[in-house]
Amino acid sequence: MNFHAGTYISGISTFAVPMPTVPAAATLYPRAYQANALVRAPLKLTHVEARIFALALGCIHQDQTELPGISIPLSRVMTQKKGGSVYETIRDACKSLMSKVVSIESQTGNKKRFTAYSIISYIDLNEGTGFLTGNFAPEIKPFLLQLAEQYTHVEIETLLTLKSAHAHRLYWLLKSWDDVGLWEVDFGTLRKQILGDDNDVTYTLFYDFKRYALEPALRELHSLGWMVTYEPIKEGKKVQAVRFTIPKPQALLGEQDLASVPIKTTSKTRPAEKQMSLALTAELPTLHQRIVTRLHKLKMTEAQIQHVLNFMGDDEAKIAKLMKVSHPLLRDFEAGNKVFDNLGGVAINLLKTEFPGLYPTLK
Repeated sequence: MNFHAGTYISGISTFAVPMPTVPAAATLYPRAYQANALVRAPLKLTHVEARIFALALGCIHQDQTELPGISIPLSRVMTQKKGGSVYETIRDACKSLMSKVVSIESQTGNKKRFTAYSIISYIDLNEGTGFLTGNFAPEIKPFLLQLAEQYTHVEIETLLTLKSAHAHRLYWLLKSWDDVGLWEVDFGTLRKQILGDDNDVTYTLFYDFKRYALEPALRELHSLGWMVTYEPIKEGKKVQAVRFTIPKPQALLGEQDLASVPIKTTSKTRPAEKQMSLALTAELPTLHQRIVTRLHKLKMTEAQIQHVLNFMGDDEAKIAKLMKVSHPLLRDFEAGNKVFDNLGGVAINLLKTEFPGLYPTLK
């Protein structure tokens, strides 16, 4: 399967498709390098995309003066047996990688600058040769080649042991700060760095982010013997930042169940609460989604729902209480036990009673 840029003549696209040839044996170097500006830019990748990107970086040696071509054996991308579904998965990842853009923003004095870069300019996926080949976009060269300062390198084989895209992203980010040993980052920035900057709806509550993205990724890093810890930094009810303590990586741990690796935080979290958060899977709805769904069913408006979410913040006790006290009202409505002229108004009055601070009285 080829993904080429073609020419456009009189409304007809024409593509030059090379005859299949078997690529020369690929040279994959043991380390991958990126400038910190690229590492820390928002970027959303799937697990397969992250593996392809890691292996593509392995085609680069820092002594080279020009970016080499990408040449990756398909057997390194996915370890499952060959088959149509595997090929389709890699193909979809290649198509997605072709559209990836990283945005780098900087500021000099009071002047801001925004620059967007493509990562890959060409990909050829050929099941006949068993190779994925392609080229990096030439504009990305300063962030990948002949890096003298402000860069991060990782062991590619370590990257390939990670089982999730979130773990890949977090590993790169933490490695870019491991010489400092401490990294404090705004929650919104961290969320974008891992989930991308075009996603305003997923895991917007820190409670959900830590449950489905942060802590599962940290479990994977802990399985490598890298016992990174984190502390949520709150302002009022909301988590505004996250502080990571980053020790030097230790030797790899033996084979073990990732679920047995505890997540250490320096926040005062109740043990039972921590066990609950680590046991749930990403297929379950987030707390944010559950609240929105519940309040929609109670006929509250979008503005009212947003006000409630802002009030709740990341306070899990309040959120649990809201779900509990609103359940009888929803049950009576759905079962037809009571007739409501204005269900939304009744729901608001209920929440005002249960949460006196939700709509503070003006004095």
